[in-house]
Amino acid sequence: MKNIEKIAFQFPTTLAAALRLQANEKTRGKLLAGGTDLMVQWASGVPTPERVTSLWNLPEISAIRVLADHVEIGAGVTHAFLVDCQPLRTHVPALVAAAGTVGAKQIQARGTLGGNVANASPAGDTAPALLVTDGTVVLASQAGEREVSLSQFWTGYRQIAARPDEIIVAFRLPKRGKARERFRKIGTRRAQAISKVMAASRIRVEKGVIVSAAIALGSVAPTPVRLTQVEQFLAGKKLTPALIAEAEKLAQTTVQPIADIRSTAEYRRWASGRLVRDALEHL
Repeated sequence: MKNIEKIAFQFPTTLAAALRLQANEKTRGKLLAGGTDLMVQWASGVPTPERVTSLWNLPEISAIRVLADHVEIGAGVTHAFLVDCQPLRTHVPALVAAAGTVGAKQIQARGTLGGNVANASPAGDTAPALLVTDGTVVLASQAGEREVSLSQFWTGYRQIAARPDEIIVAFRLPKRGKARERFRKIGTRRAQAISKVMAASRIRVEKGVIVSAAIALGSVAPTPVRLTQVEQFLAGKKLTPALIAEAEKLAQTTVQPIADIRSTAEYRRWASGRLVRDALEHL
């Protein structure tokens, strides 16, 4: 890893201290949480920054709160902690399942939810599961806090709707209630794999009729995407084998997948439909 010894590392011990550093252009650093993405990028030749601000172990962003109608997850919570949190298994099970597919156990122990989201990779495992909750990202700066809808947070390939002086501090996610969630990831291996395609869903069915549907895909576009056409098609219809087949075809015709070293666009298109079928067949 070239030039890492030249990086000025800053280790604030409180969120307030971190926000002060980021507010000043002279002390503002590249934000580093668990380092599971950035350290790999720097090792592969991505230019290292002049200054880094560590967010590791800031107590204000490392907690989980279960409230009346939603859960609030600190951005510094690790994937391993997500997997072991029983309330999250109840209220946002797709996110827990997604966290359990991130890298290896060592990566899960170090990587954070905020880091996975901020890295803004189209293949970020937690993104589809977050999208289907219709939740928000909480951003903080010295000017205060603001919330951004997850549906508007990823603005382009590896781009997010956060200002340079802002830090992701939490995620506010509505509980699933009576809806059922599912997460599936297709990769070259069963573990420690970057996905070819992945899908998350939150679907509510009452008396055999789909009341609401939220379906999101990852690794098929520059950003994670919601299948809004499929969702609208499903809403209000009786869940039948014929409907599932139609939804599968609709997903395959509406996605515009990318082709890269991990998979072809044709395979991703086919797999997207199959993952929609899988979600509906497991209701």
